[in-house]
Amino acid sequence: MTKNLLNKETSPYLLQHKNNPVNWFPWSEEAFEKAQNENKPILLSVGYAACHWCHVMAHESFEDEETAKLMNKEFINIKLDREERPDLDNIYQNSLALLGQQGGWPLTMFLSGNKKPFWGGTYFPKEPKYGMPAFKDVLVSIAKSYASDQEAITKNQTLIFEALNRLDNSNPIDTNIEKFVANAEKHIMDNCDLRYGGLKGAPKFPQLFIYDFLLNLYVKDHDEKKLNIITSTLDNICSGGIFDHVAGGISRYSVDELWLVPHFEKMLYDNAQLLLLLNKFYIVTHQSAYKQKAEQIADWIVNEMQDEDGGYYAALDADSEGVEGKFYIWSYIELKNILKDDLKFFSSIFNVTESGNWEGNIVLSRYEHLHINEEDEIKVQVLLDKLAQYRKKRVRPQLDNKILADWNGLTIEAMAYTGKVLNNDKYLKSAESAFKFISGKMFVRNKLYHSNCMGINKHLGMLDDYVHLTKAALMLYETTSKYYYLEQSILLTKYIVDYFFNKDGGFYTNSDDQKDVILKNIQYFDNVMPNSNAVLLSIFSKISLITSDKEYVQLYEDLINKISKKISNQYLGSTSFLKNFSLIKTAKLLIIAGKDKEKNKIIHNKIYEYYLDDVIIILVDNESKLDKQFKFYKNIDIKDQTLIYVCKDNTCSLPFTNVKLLKNYL
Repeated sequence: MTKNLLNKETSPYLLQHKNNPVNWFPWSEEAFEKAQNENKPILLSVGYAACHWCHVMAHESFEDEETAKLMNKEFINIKLDREERPDLDNIYQNSLALLGQQGGWPLTMFLSGNKKPFWGGTYFPKEPKYGMPAFKDVLVSIAKSYASDQEAITKNQTLIFEALNRLDNSNPIDTNIEKFVANAEKHIMDNCDLRYGGLKGAPKFPQLFIYDFLLNLYVKDHDEKKLNIITSTLDNICSGGIFDHVAGGISRYSVDELWLVPHFEKMLYDNAQLLLLLNKFYIVTHQSAYKQKAEQIADWIVNEMQDEDGGYYAALDADSEGVEGKFYIWSYIELKNILKDDLKFFSSIFNVTESGNWEGNIVLSRYEHLHINEEDEIKVQVLLDKLAQYRKKRVRPQLDNKILADWNGLTIEAMAYTGKVLNNDKYLKSAESAFKFISGKMFVRNKLYHSNCMGINKHLGMLDDYVHLTKAALMLYETTSKYYYLEQSILLTKYIVDYFFNKDGGFYTNSDDQKDVILKNIQYFDNVMPNSNAVLLSIFSKISLITSDKEYVQLYEDLINKISKKISNQYLGSTSFLKNFSLIKTAKLLIIAGKDKEKNKIIHNKIYEYYLDDVIIILVDNESKLDKQFKFYKNIDIKDQTLIYVCKDNTCSLPFTNVKLLKNYL
C-alpha cells in the first residue's frame, strides 16, 4: 500500500506535507506508471514553502482525514514545489489559462498518466465559499467524469495540448521594433499610478524590470514624467509596509494600492531586482535614501539569506505560529513599551496611531518621511534597532533554505554591483562566495543543477539557471577584473547555445537532457524575473564585444528577429527585451589600462559613480590575460599612466585620463 513518500525529499515545501494523511508522491515516473496501471487520474498540487494560501488549503484539506481518504481512493496524488520545477509549473499554469481560469498558487491540476492535463483550478476551500465549490465536491465530480466519460477527458487533453504547442508556434507578426518601443513606453506610462507608483490598481507587484526599462529611457531623454513614475514607485515601495523597515527586504506584493499591507513572504528574486534598481537610481539621483535602502536589503541578504557555505536561500514564509504577518506587525502597546519617550518622534515618522492601520495592528510605514535629514535618520535607525532586538524574541517565519541557481544568479549580480557602487567589499565578497558555492557544489559532470538543499542537488538546470548565472559571472568579471569569471561566462554561454538552442529561433526552457516534460517550450515574456531569452541579448552583446567573436552578433540578431515576431502588443511583458535591444545599439567597451594596479583600481571605482548600463568595464594591466587571449586588445598600450579607452566595432577612442571628460563623451 502506497504511503506518503515526501519524507525522502529535501524541498522545505514538500517536507511541510510529509505528515499529511494524503499518499503524496513527488513528481516521478513511479507516480505516472501507477496512475496508468490503476487507470486513475492524477491530482497535481503545486505550491511553494512561503505561499500563504498553500498553507490554508493544506490545513483545510490535506490535513483532513476525510478529504485525504477520498484523494487516496480516487487519485494518484503528486506534490510539486514550483520553485524546484518552474518549467513544469509554467506548463500547467498555461494549461489553466487555456481553460479560461486565473492562475496562481496553490495550483490544482488534474492529469492522466500521460502527464497531460484535462481540468484544474487554484485554491479550493473545504466548504463552498467565495463563489467556489468545496474541494471534496470537486474531487467527486472529477473522479466520476474520469471513470464514465473518457472520450470527453481525451478530447479536452488534446485541445489543451494542441493549444500549448501553438503558444510557441503562433504565426509570426511583423513588428517594427522602434515603433513598438514607442508604443510600449506610452502604454506603460499610461498605466502607471502617478500618485502611489507601480501599475494602477491593486494588488501591486514590484515588477521592477518595468522601472528599469523606464530608467534606461530617462537617462537618454530626461523625460521628467518617467523620473516621477520611478521616484513614486521606489519611494512608496521603500516607505510602505511592503518594506521591512526593521530588518530590510521587501515582501512579494502588496494587497492594496498604497504598498501598505503586504503578502508577507519575502522572495530572494524580488529583493535582488530591487537592490539592483536602487543602486542605479541612487547613481542617477544622488538621493541618500536609496543608498540606505540598498544597504538594508544587501545586509538582510548577507545576514539572513546567505548559507555559511555561500549560497543564498530562496525565501522566508509569510506565516508564523499559523498567522500571516504575525512576525512583522506591531501593537500600539508593544511600541509604547519598547520605545517609551521616543514613541512620539517615532510615530511622526512611521505614521503610528493608537487605533492602528491594519486590523487593529500596525504595519510600519513612513510615507512622506523617506527623505529626512541625516540627524533624524540616525535617530530612526537607533529606534528600529530596538524593535529588531525585541522582534528576535518572536517565533520566526520558516526559512526556505533551497539554494536555486537562477535566483542566486540574480542576487550575485545585484550584490556584486552593490559592492562596487557603494564601495563596500563585504557585498562583493558575498557575491563571490555565492558564485563559488554554485560553481563548486551545483555542477556535476559539467552539468548545472537547479536546486541544492541539505547538500543534495535536484533537477537539471534550466535556461533561467544558466542565463542568470552567466549574467552574474559577467558582472563579477566587470567588478573584480578576475579573468576566471570571464572564462566561466563564456563556457556557460557555449553550453546554452549547444543544449538549449532551437534551430527555428530562440532558446528552450529545458535542455535536451530534460526528459520528464510533456513539451519543450520557449518563453518570450517577463514573469517575476526578466525573461531569459531577453537577457541573452545582453549576454551575447557583451561577449561579442569582449571577444570580437561575430558568432555572438549573429546569435543576438537572430534572437531579436525571433522575439520581435512574437511579442505583438504585450508591452508589459516585453520590457526586458526592449531594454536589452536598445542597449545593444549603444553598447561599448570601456577599457581601463595601466601598469599601476592601485591607480587602475581608483579609476575603476570612480567609473561606478556613473550610470553606464550600456558599458562593459574591463581593467587591463601587464599581467592580464586579455591582451594575450583576444586579439582586439593588442593595440591597447599598457603604460605607467592609467588610460581609459572607449571601444566599439573593433576601434577605440583616443585615451582619456579624466573620468569627468569621459562621462561627457559617453
